[in-house]
Amino acid sequence: MSLLRINGTQRLLLVLLLLVAMVFVAACGGGGTGQQQDEDEGDAAPEGDEPTGDGDEAEGDEAEGDEAAGEGTVHEVHLLITPVEGQPIPQFYFEPAGLFIEPGDTVRFIADTPHHTVTAYHPLQGKEQRVPDGVEPFSSPVLPIGETWEYTFEVPGVYDMWCGPHESYGMAMRIVVGEASGPGAEPPSDFGPEGTFGVAGQVLSDPALDPENIIEQGAVSWSDIADESKQSQAPAE
Repeated sequence: MSLLRINGTQRLLLVLLLLVAMVFVAACGGGGTGQQQDEDEGDAAPEGDEPTGDGDEAEGDEAEGDEAAGEGTVHEVHLLITPVEGQPIPQFYFEPAGLFIEPGDTVRFIADTPHHTVTAYHPLQGKEQRVPDGVEPFSSPVLPIGETWEYTFEVPGVYDMWCGPHESYGMAMRIVVGEASGPGAEPPSDFGPEGTFGVAGQVLSDPALDPENIIEQGAVSWSDIADESKQSQAPAE
């Protein structure tokens, strides 16, 4: 049997081939490791980004909280008609008839009975002024049963309001916003058609609706007003 003989040139060629193979294997293995490391680093968010995001979210929540804290309270006033035993004409009234609120608060007027308005005593509405100076003449539409209307009171002072269809029957109310000031803080003096007409003037003149009493009580019910203030008075002879 003959033996394979490898001369010096062939031996050198084999060594070179082995070296090339080893370099190739090392290069492939190292490249995979480096690529995986790059991907891992790419997936990880920079450390500086995380706190910044949380801070922005916290600032947004705080801003929303401040906005919610700045909203005024919403109060409710009911517009009512109640039959009176032994009398042909029912009582038409706001409940409560007197209310103390803070500037920026909103009042929601709820028509539990039909065909009422919430109208400010204002010269541009044909009445003496009984709202603070600078307040625009405001009025709801005629509200059918079940409807509501809202108004936000921004200017401090006394606001006297009436129901268009039922003023002469005494349907008037007073809201004190923050303080007892302005024309409405004075007792009514004109009880004619251009003033607090009919029984409305008597209701607004009742001691229960004195602005200071409203501030002290917070709310004054229609039942707190004297019965004689709710009835038409016979003209003096």
